Amino acid sequence: MHNRVSFAVVVASLFGQVAVAQTAAEVQQWNDGWAQFQALSAVPLAARGMVSASQDLAIVIDGDVDDVFDIYSNVNNALGLHPFLVGLTPIRHTGKRLDFIAYEDIPLPDGTIFHGATIAQQRFHRRQHFYDADTFDVPGIITRQHITFTQISRTQVQVVEHLVFETYPIYIDQAVQGGVYAHYLVQVGLKAKIEAGLLKPIRFPRWLAGGHDGDDDDCDD
Repeated sequence: MHNRVSFAVVVASLFGQVAVAQTAAEVQQWNDGWAQFQALSAVPLAARGMVSASQDLAIVIDGDVDDVFDIYSNVNNALGLHPFLVGLTPIRHTGKRLDFIAYEDIPLPDGTIFHGATIAQQRFHRRQHFYDADTFDVPGIITRQHITFTQISRTQVQVVEHLVFETYPIYIDQAVQGGVYAHYLVQVGLKAKIEAGLLKPIRFPRWLAGGHDGDDDDCDD
């Protein structure tokens, strides 16, 4: 298990923007973790001794599909809603992809807290109104996410999160229960904040601290 390395995260506004002091150790940590994830993914599930489980979470949010996409896909907006998430450190990005580390304080059954560092990559397809994300946690928990956005009426957007969990049998129940619970809380929290007008739609990568403005098609295909 990784120990959490030193980092600084400053919540700058209600928009969820963050300023980050990234360290060389964090960059190496992400690179090493992503290499582990890719090595596992290259082997069939049964051959690596893992099992999988999936869950769909759907919600209807009042708003415009592009605005809802921009707010919902901004991972910084999960701060304060995700029950375990305590910080985020972007590692690198293109106009359509973000590599980052998510730091989580996870309560364990024995009453202790596991300080986890989740290796993550998010891939944006704004024009098609979906994004994908993969996350990897030691000791071997993979979560694959496919999130779609559909304008179902002039004023409503349906968001569906398709979640797939892959891990060793001993961890699968905890991974599914904890993962679905956390995603559900973020989902309902984002709905409430979006409909109350508390979050501003900012197109990726502009919501990254220090990110370039680019043009209007930065994250479009």
